[in-house]
Amino acid sequence: MSLKNTKEQLILLLTKADNNVIAISGKWGTGKTHLWNEVKKGACDEKVKKALYVSLFGLSSIDQIKRKLIETAIPGVESHGGVFDGIKSLFKVGVKAASEHYKALAALNDLNVLLMTPVVLRDKLIVIDDIERKHEKLGIDEVLGFIDEYSKQYGSRFVLVLNDDQLSSKGDQEKLWATFREKVIDQEIRLSTTADEAFSIAIGLVPSKYADTLKKSTITCGVTNIRIIVKVIRVANQILGERDLDGAIQARVVPSIVLFSAIHYRGLANGPDFKFALNAGSLDWTRYCRDAIEELTPEEKQEDGWRMLIQDLGIYGCDEFEKHLVEFLESGLFEAASIEAIIDRYVAEKDAMQAREAAQIFLKRVLWDHRVDEAQLVGEAAAFEAVAGQLDPFIATELNSALEKLPGGAAIGETIVNGWINAFKSTMSTTINYDNPFNNPLHPNILAEFASIKAGAQANTSVVDACMHIIENSGWGTLQEVAMRQATAADFEAAIRDIKDLDMLRRFMRRMIEMRLQKETYDSNFGGATERFVEACRSIACDTASPRLAGLIKRLFEGTALAAELILEESATG
Repeated sequence: MSLKNTKEQLILLLTKADNNVIAISGKWGTGKTHLWNEVKKGACDEKVKKALYVSLFGLSSIDQIKRKLIETAIPGVESHGGVFDGIKSLFKVGVKAASEHYKALAALNDLNVLLMTPVVLRDKLIVIDDIERKHEKLGIDEVLGFIDEYSKQYGSRFVLVLNDDQLSSKGDQEKLWATFREKVIDQEIRLSTTADEAFSIAIGLVPSKYADTLKKSTITCGVTNIRIIVKVIRVANQILGERDLDGAIQARVVPSIVLFSAIHYRGLANGPDFKFALNAGSLDWTRYCRDAIEELTPEEKQEDGWRMLIQDLGIYGCDEFEKHLVEFLESGLFEAASIEAIIDRYVAEKDAMQAREAAQIFLKRVLWDHRVDEAQLVGEAAAFEAVAGQLDPFIATELNSALEKLPGGAAIGETIVNGWINAFKSTMSTTINYDNPFNNPLHPNILAEFASIKAGAQANTSVVDACMHIIENSGWGTLQEVAMRQATAADFEAAIRDIKDLDMLRRFMRRMIEMRLQKETYDSNFGGATERFVEACRSIACDTASPRLAGLIKRLFEGTALAAELILEESATG
């Protein structure tokens, strides 16, 4: 049930006295404690208003539970005789503090107080929270045995709050819980908070000026864990600050913040990882146009679902913004200047951002709006010819891919691509610098234009940067994995030849050789990167036009288990 329906049902169950034990179950972070607090705050029944609350977090015995409940109950309880008056007075000054000074009082603390538990808890409504977070020494059978005893013998009523997805399997705890569901619990209601409800609670805890866009993206992702949504909002607030961002700019950055933060904080059920999200920003139209009878593997079906999610969020390619976002999430280090520079560029390109948002909306209609005539879609697409230069290469590619499938649309798609290329040629020397660190799909003509200008410089830099990051940090993150997996033998060769800093070259070569020697450790993360590195070294070692560099490579490999790989290649080419 949704939060609203569950609240109404809980209020109804509490009015019926024969419901001695009521359980509220559900996934972690979906607002069960919040639900109880709301019910208690709005209650008319005095017993509900004065309900005793205890969290089992870290508690290791039933005596600790009783003591916590007594500490909660004593300040407002009615006197039950002289002995109890004395205990009440002691609690007012603190039993623990007093016990440190009076041994006799310590004995009272250990025995007499606990003997008064039935008096204190009689006819009370008791809320027990965080059952699954109890100490492992405290068994669920003990907890539910205590509940059964006090509900039957002393008229106590209980509301149990349980994150059943976090329940430990140790000691058959899940089976014990199932047994007590049958024998002890009178009514159980399961809370299934909607993403809308969860966001409403979270935004009340952590306000944000980007609430509307955050809400839309959070609901699209289906995040229902309130604690995780709070973290997502905080990430957005830290990255975007108090800027007054145009709707088109928010549409560019907020969905990425929500998606990547939700991935990082594990807020997506069976969601993608960073690597998939970084590389799947563009819609693969060939997958949506494949033969309907083609059987998909479970992995392909899952990946299709991820692509649809990314498409629904309006993410059509990742660039340096997502790169810095992932670095921030993985390291916790916020490079404000880098993020501000990117946002400032987006703000300066307001018209371009609006054109890109319009293109994204159009692409969504092409895919989903079955009511629109294809001729009408082609007519609408013609408007992008005039603003082709304001798009980015990824969206220009997407538009072309989509229009190629529509009758009469191919010519418009080609015009859009050519328009973007012409604008790129005229401004690239001063303002435009498009990198493609995540290998997003690009039109062949755009790729050719990039190749003629950059000659693979970005890939080479990525390989060196990734390796140096690994050296300097004794580890790596998603960005380094992506760079290493995508690097070709040609990239490694160009990198080796182009590194001008001799110390950097020394460190780079030694680290890559070390990785190759321990390839079993690194191949699972970097794919065949070390093999492609060796292929590059083979090529250089056999290059008579670069004798000194060839000699250096051979010396580095001599005396290692890799020497034979160079010798074999030289023999084969000789």
